[in-house]
Amino acid sequence: MNNVTADLDTEVRRLRIRIIGLNPRQLAEAGPNSRVTTAGAHSRRDTIAEALAQFSSIGSDGRAVPDLGDQSLADQVVVLIEEGAASAEDLPEAQQQERLAQLLDAAVRLRRRLA
Repeated sequence: MNNVTADLDTEVRRLRIRIIGLNPRQLAEAGPNSRVTTAGAHSRRDTIAEALAQFSSIGSDGRAVPDLGDQSLADQVVVLIEEGAASAEDLPEAQQQERLAQLLDAAVRLRRRLA
């Protein structure tokens, strides 16, 4: 296991714990690091939905991510990151590392925005 893979595994655990710890009110609120647009700050729920789409585009050919409700958000994040990491296994080494780094960057960004 290389450093990026180990860091990604650590980030997956952190995200799972962070997302599971959010109640419906917290999911509806914007986090202090949430992305702000002209429409206002994104809720944590919106932030997670955007990240799910990004994880899908990185490792799952951009398939649509269904809305399975708040109770499934952590599982969806974990599954899409793990699927993206698994899809990288068949790539040449340089592309594999690039994909894993993209997943790691997106996971870290999500965790920070949820803080």
